[in-house]
Amino acid sequence: LLAVGAMPMTEGLGLEEAGVKTDRGFIVVDEYQRTSVPHIYAAGDVTGQMLLSSVANQQGRNLGRHVTGHPGQSIDYSDVAQAIFTEPEIASVGLEEADAAAEGRKVRITKVPFTANPRSLIHGSTGGFAKVVSDPATRVVLGGTIVGHRASELIGILALATRGKMKVQTLRETLMVHPTLSESISDAGD
Repeated sequence: LLAVGAMPMTEGLGLEEAGVKTDRGFIVVDEYQRTSVPHIYAAGDVTGQMLLSSVANQQGRNLGRHVTGHPGQSIDYSDVAQAIFTEPEIASVGLEEADAAAEGRKVRITKVPFTANPRSLIHGSTGGFAKVVSDPATRVVLGGTIVGHRASELIGILALATRGKMKVQTLRETLMVHPTLSESISDAGD
């Protein structure tokens, strides 16, 4: 795996002359995508906030709402789902185990290997797992990681559970279609 990062492409746009503040080349914006110059807006990768197309789309919607006089909705960047389209795919949302450890926060980890999933066995793609991170006291889903076939499509379930502050018990008691990969997420709710 080679990760090369991203660089802002704002040089030569005249931002400094216009009075638009930047941070390491990225345009600084508020929750409505306004720059330091109230009538100039920016959205997407140029802001340096989670360089994901889903984030850029939401930023654009917020920008559009704000400039047309409608209330925008601030983005909670802590529960944005993301995926790496490798083989196997890797997807995550919310709090990750390593971040919790770095913060000194106690979490409960439940991990189910795809070898225990009937659909994975049918497709012969048993490499991978579904992992749920939850609060041990409240049992609220804080995030999760999925590695394996179609992880990018499955992470949406954990994104909803994380954003909705769903309890792991609710995740577990949700009856998924059988045989599907989504059953691994339900099983990880144990």
